[in-house]
Amino acid sequence: MAYEKFRLLLDRSRELCFGAGAIFIFVNFVAIRQAVTPTHLLGRMTSTMRWLILTPAVPGALLGGWLGETVGLRAALLFAALGGLALTAVARRLPRIWAIRALPVYREPAPAAA
Repeated sequence: MAYEKFRLLLDRSRELCFGAGAIFIFVNFVAIRQAVTPTHLLGRMTSTMRWLILTPAVPGALLGGWLGETVGLRAALLFAALGGLALTAVARRLPRIWAIRALPVYREPAPAAA
């Protein structure tokens, strides 16, 4: 009984940490995108990024379901976790990410003199 309560507490703590981490990541992700995008292109940039982020969801769900049926749920989850870690390792090596110390400031170009 005590073990089940501990596992439940551990699972809820993990969900809380994952949710908080996702919030921190996405707030920074959106802030940097908005800081470097010209004002008149913000709507296009937002819709394009949503499309690029949500479009792979359907094939990813189909692939995950197929993997779960073919090799088992644990192996499919392990595959997804290793894929996420591999993408993280690639992103950590990008020098452009490490160079950002503050939000970039986009300056609107001055109107041309007539």
